[in-house]
Amino acid sequence: MSSDFFVDRAETWYVKIWIASHGVYSWVLERIAEHTTDPAVAEVLREHADDKAFSLAWYPEFGAEIVRVILGPLRDDLSEESEHVRTLVLELVAMAEGWADATDVFPVFLPWRFTREENGETVRYRSSEEPMREVVFGGVRAADLPPELTHLEIGPVPGGYEVRSARFEAVVAAESLHVLGDPYRGPLVHHSSSG
Repeated sequence: MSSDFFVDRAETWYVKIWIASHGVYSWVLERIAEHTTDPAVAEVLREHADDKAFSLAWYPEFGAEIVRVILGPLRDDLSEESEHVRTLVLELVAMAEGWADATDVFPVFLPWRFTREENGETVRYRSSEEPMREVVFGGVRAADLPPELTHLEIGPVPGGYEVRSARFEAVVAAESLHVLGDPYRGPLVHHSSSG
């Protein structure tokens, strides 16, 4: 049985999902609870240690403290753990580093499967899942995008957008990005720099 730890940051589109065995997940929540200096954070983590999921977005007032512990004391606890546990927890540490760096909507992480519907100056990807989710690159000057993208991560670069997906990574030279489909954060419309 596995459990999920959502490393998501309020007011950004930063979302990473750490999936680990329930034993490792519970161990991590307990270790964070032991290392925090905030009793309210410790109580919340212990309440969720037996659950199948935990999300930083559920407790935005505690996110910075939980990430501080993940990046410091929790990482220090790994020296005596098995290689398997170290590898798993270091994945969570990397996600927490991204959380700490996410100061605006980017990077956008979209954990769905998208299929390309159009090509030309507008490249549109849609998800068949409900509710409908869509990613549209407008004013495309150059792109070699595959017919399908899964678990997208998109970030702006000068003159376009860096796109990462399962088995795919490229820069799309485009003028704009429109993302629809996250009911909690609303539509995202972005215009790239021309540099």
